[in-house]
Amino acid sequence: MTGTDLPYPVAAAVRVEDQVQFHPRRFLLALADDLVALGGRLHEDTRVTGLREGVDCRLALEGGGTVHARDVVLATHFPLRCHTTLLVRLSVRRELVVAASVEERHAPYGMYLTDEHGTRSVRTAPLGEGRRLLIVTGEPFTPGVGRVTGRYERLEAWARARLPGFAEAPTVRRWSAQDVHTTDGLPCVGHEHPDTQHVYVATGFGGWGLSNGVAAGRLLAAHLTGGPRPPWTELFDPRRRLPARELPGVARRQAAVARRFASGLRSGRRCTHMGCELGFDEAEQTWECPCHGSRFASDGTLLQGPATRSLGG
Repeated sequence: MTGTDLPYPVAAAVRVEDQVQFHPRRFLLALADDLVALGGRLHEDTRVTGLREGVDCRLALEGGGTVHARDVVLATHFPLRCHTTLLVRLSVRRELVVAASVEERHAPYGMYLTDEHGTRSVRTAPLGEGRRLLIVTGEPFTPGVGRVTGRYERLEAWARARLPGFAEAPTVRRWSAQDVHTTDGLPCVGHEHPDTQHVYVATGFGGWGLSNGVAAGRLLAAHLTGGPRPPWTELFDPRRRLPARELPGVARRQAAVARRFASGLRSGRRCTHMGCELGFDEAEQTWECPCHGSRFASDGTLLQGPATRSLGG
């Protein structure tokens, strides 16, 4: 097909039926309300710094304190604890977003994705009063490589050149997202490694967190309650065999990690997770780990794991 509601021509397109777009924050708030209504508890601003597995799992908390649990699910993008067999399958990637309020007449209603021009995604969301939020994402890159300001400028220039409403917008918002990818493109949901019985992971969603998150929730619920497991259980199993075709990519990634670890030893600016050299994101003023995705504020304060300590801490 070539007919879309984009304001510029396309050579060809593939239409995927039965897709859905929804408000992620409202969705998550409803899930949280449901959890509490069913007797669950939510504890915010509570960082876990260690995990010891057993019949009685124990999670150490920042500032002291211990949580006891029969089973533990690590659903934190890159897991706090990661067995080598899983570690070599995972990599991190950041992606940028620019957004602007546009008149409805300038807003495409479909959701579009292309791998051209460094990946571009276009979609809109309702704002009311005859306007929609036009959202453009792209420019994927490894955390800590720098030149982020230039990537934002390139993405915004692409949007202004192709989307009339964006070009007319007086204000453009910017933010970024970070995702974990796997060597085979499939999530890892289930027991962390072959020898574990009580620790589960949910990671490797590769930018498709809304759909894969729901699938992971169904699968983990089956694991934890002993209920019937979906037919794709083995497909998502973190313990699945690593195919031979993935080995070259794994070797390249691990070689890059080794180089960054060696660079960290020389430079002194090392991640508190495994010692990889950190890079500076001049756009967000953060130190970022290209190996496993930990992020720190410019003063060294930990922002995002799998690291559990601030720089110098």
